[in-house]
Amino acid sequence: MSEKTTASNESTQLGEDFLLDLNFVPQWAKKEPATNHYASDSRSERRDPREHRGGSQRSGERRPPRGRSDDRKPPQRRERPSFRQETQEEPRREYTPRPERPQRIERMELPLRIKFMPEQERLASMVRQIHHTKRAYPLMDLAHIFLSDPRGHSVKLEVNPETDFKLYQGKRSKMVATNREALLRQLVDSHMDDFFAKEELDVDAPKGVFPMIGKIDDILIGPTNHHSYSGRLTEVYRARYSTIPFEQFKQRVVSVRDEELVERWKEESSHKTSYRLIGKPDGQEFTLVQAEDYVRTHLADAEIDEVTRAILPSTLARKITDPNLIRMIRETWQKESRFPISLSFALRAAFRHLHLQTFKAGKNINFVTSVKPSPIAPENAVENIRDILEFLTDHPGSTRQQLVEGLLDGNTDDTEKVHEIQKPILWLVDRGHLIEFFNGTLSVPSLPPRRKKRGPKRSEKVSTES
Repeated sequence: MSEKTTASNESTQLGEDFLLDLNFVPQWAKKEPATNHYASDSRSERRDPREHRGGSQRSGERRPPRGRSDDRKPPQRRERPSFRQETQEEPRREYTPRPERPQRIERMELPLRIKFMPEQERLASMVRQIHHTKRAYPLMDLAHIFLSDPRGHSVKLEVNPETDFKLYQGKRSKMVATNREALLRQLVDSHMDDFFAKEELDVDAPKGVFPMIGKIDDILIGPTNHHSYSGRLTEVYRARYSTIPFEQFKQRVVSVRDEELVERWKEESSHKTSYRLIGKPDGQEFTLVQAEDYVRTHLADAEIDEVTRAILPSTLARKITDPNLIRMIRETWQKESRFPISLSFALRAAFRHLHLQTFKAGKNINFVTSVKPSPIAPENAVENIRDILEFLTDHPGSTRQQLVEGLLDGNTDDTEKVHEIQKPILWLVDRGHLIEFFNGTLSVPSLPPRRKKRGPKRSEKVSTES
């Protein structure tokens, strides 16, 4: 079996599981609320407040009184070593500055309209099943199915036309941001291999006397008196610390006197990475910093578009880094998950375009089916069909088994009579004279109300009498 056939079968199977998971109860009553797929994954969990009081203590256990132990001995007083002893026995610890607290981002409402749309492959799979089963499915439950799976829907962003607000979208990644710099950073971080060919070279190790070497965390930058120090400093900042200001980054760099670190830096410097533009093997040779600058100055304009409308998959929308934009998507998703109005409108238009029918039943509930309901009057049908229509008119929502038992007064042993009753059901469903819902219940479509005959207008009566 080819990979294409296997992928198609997997997609169809996913779609079938998608659709057949429905049952005839409200969405909020049949499942637990779905997790918000747009919630931030980087939030730390709240600590148990009991940890500040001793987390290992179980609730209900009593602590012994303070200052008393079980053997009732007074606590021993620990002798604190003198400053002279402490400095002689313990090495002096290296000072590490306390990490800065992230700045609180101001909440801002962006002039955007956010909607959710069904994913096309999942939509096509669902439409095929509805055409095949000829059953009716509630529209809102179908919308919930698309919305509950990140692979089942896309996010549509539209800028309000009366504003000058702009969105930016990358041509390669399809990522969306509210400022160009975020997409420029993402282009440099994720798509350098699309522009440059990387080559590893062995070079001579640096020579000279290097008394001090700069480092940050576990990364070696290099000796402060070497000509590559400033370029390496910029390279490390862009690669690992670009989320903080550059001045703050430089304050975290420490210079130490360590011969082992210098030797390790020499070993690392004996291996060089060069970059050349793809398609130009004999062209200019770039360092990493020079290659990134080339992308920013020469290639970025062709890779980032300024747009007022963007559609991106839900799996990609979850990776948006703009805090206000992802917050608005998350809040819109929460509202939509309670009542998926925008997604249901999109589904209704798509279903009609794909030759599916919609109708209302019950308490004004919208259903989708592949067969247009076509009611007929029981008195105009033959006897066996008339019996079925009359029974279902009096007992709507009955299953096939209940229909047979009702028409035969519970005597279902006669298989020939059972077959005679069940035989016209498929024909009735196929013609739309019966509606079979996804849970196997049957119902007769209601006849359209008769229009009252309008009498002649008053002007006509007057003219006739005269």
